Amino acid sequence: MFCNKLKISIITILFTTNAVAFQDESIFEDEDIYNQALPPVPYTGITVPGTKWCGPGNTAANYSDLGTQREADTCCRQHDHCEEILEPRQSLHGLNNTGLFPILKCTCEQTFLNCLQTVNNMVSNTLGRIYFGTRNKCFANGHPIVRCKEHQNGTFRQRCIRYEVDKLRSKIWQFYDIPFYSFRR
Repeated sequence: MFCNKLKISIITILFTTNAVAFQDESIFEDEDIYNQALPPVPYTGITVPGTKWCGPGNTAANYSDLGTQREADTCCRQHDHCEEILEPRQSLHGLNNTGLFPILKCTCEQTFLNCLQTVNNMVSNTLGRIYFGTRNKCFANGHPIVRCKEHQNGTFRQRCIRYEVDKLRSKIWQFYDIPFYSFRR
């Protein structure tokens, strides 16, 4: 009983907080860094109910095995197969991940966000709000960032969604903020 009330409270909080809408197009004025698959995380047995791919690891028997929440599960499966991932306490492209969670290539995060928004049901929207509320960085190869031109406000913090970049300098691997999730109405 307490567990059900807690779940309802969490879902209520997720859906009643104010969110700024995020468009399908690039959030970066000068270039689209979000367009492209994560080696499978070791099996943990923990997935979102109705899914086999949403959560740390997966419980799928094979690539075609999806849960009853097929559409959201398809988004998670694609996200789990992101082409580049920066694992915790590792380095990639000269970037260091000092955090506790993996950091994915920005194109994978954009694809995941768009997929969940397209599914647009309670499961996908809850997943999106939790995932994009807790993950805040991605990485991509782009012209060096000069400054943030536009922020998206969350409940307690801001994230940059539009950057001014120096196109006179060569592209470099760098971190970008991930936008907050907003579900489509």
